Amino acid sequence: MKQDHLHIVSLNHRNAPISRIGNLHVPEERQEAFLTGLKKTLGVEGLAYLTTCNRVEFILVDEAYFCMGRLQQLFQMFNPDEAELRSLMGTAMVLHGEEAARHLLRVSAGLESMVLGEREILTQIRSSLERSRGWGLAGDQLRITERIVVETAKQVFTETDIARRSVSVNALGWKAFQAQSIPCDAPILMIGAGQTNGNIARFLAKQGYSSVHILNRTAPKAEALAAPRQWTSGDLNGLSQALAQGPAAIFLCTGSDTPLLDDAQAQWLPETPVFVLDLSVPSGVTDAFRSRQNTKVVGIAELKPLADENVAGRRTALGDCQRIIDESLIELSNRLQQREVELALRELPTLLAAVRNTALGEVFADELAELDGETRSLVDRIVAYLEKKYVSVPMKLAREAVMEHLEKP
Repeated sequence: MKQDHLHIVSLNHRNAPISRIGNLHVPEERQEAFLTGLKKTLGVEGLAYLTTCNRVEFILVDEAYFCMGRLQQLFQMFNPDEAELRSLMGTAMVLHGEEAARHLLRVSAGLESMVLGEREILTQIRSSLERSRGWGLAGDQLRITERIVVETAKQVFTETDIARRSVSVNALGWKAFQAQSIPCDAPILMIGAGQTNGNIARFLAKQGYSSVHILNRTAPKAEALAAPRQWTSGDLNGLSQALAQGPAAIFLCTGSDTPLLDDAQAQWLPETPVFVLDLSVPSGVTDAFRSRQNTKVVGIAELKPLADENVAGRRTALGDCQRIIDESLIELSNRLQQREVELALRELPTLLAAVRNTALGEVFADELAELDGETRSLVDRIVAYLEKKYVSVPMKLAREAVMEHLEKP
């Protein structure tokens, strides 16, 4: 169990178009089956998968080097055509060992986010690792790595100014919506009832928007978001009818593999202006819908300039963040080596128990049979005490030896 066994394949807003990232999105309800098959195909020891509106990260653990052949196997799971496969192979950032660990720590602390210092990414990483662990895919090394990731991100957020005045992609989208000056009594359509639109719903309610209709693939989830605010709701079967009502704004964020707003749906809209905030991955709006007259669509790509403006004044904190990450890399290496020692010694209790049973049941069986009950009980307690100490003392000494070795220059 070593840091060198960590590998990451990353496509993000820095190295790939949002559309290409969207092609690697797997809806949460399909992730367990997909990742189980992917782990078997790649033959890796551990696997986790992170997908957000502007990045996809495959977090892998394996003693064998993650070569280009395995990278090709990974992308082939998404059934790309030959041109797309070549593009993915040429675009993806593949990291190993310390560089992979550093990247994961930076991502968790919001240092690689489109919005520098945004905190939501930590929740997303933590959830992805927890899901993989729950599905039996993560393994011991990712469990230890997760702890360091969470500890590091929290330290960055509390001890540096990197998150000062930082905003999320949701907040940037809301800012773009506010710029439209849409009245509070105007009809609003929300498609999707996940966390992102849940945040948008809070903004809408706080500003007093009263005519909001929420649609979701599963109607009960839409109702749960709408009912407390006296809004209306339904499932996606009612999309065409909802569009015909002429919403002034549409908030779209779903995990659908295909766009929900296309040329056919555009035909249902009246000729009145409509603003669309599309935070779906992949995009939920086709080019044909975008080209509709009186339609303004703001997606992830359009929000990036706003995110870049938001960075000003916080880059000076990057040095402090880097120091914390450097310290965390050392701590991660230490914990992995400690765990390796623990695993090497885990058979010690079984071995000592076997020695005890042989001694009491065979070697000294006749002598023990001649003892009275009280004396025999005393012997059993002495042997049990020694057995316990012979388990704990070697483990303690081994840990101390490892730490002493790690602390040497």
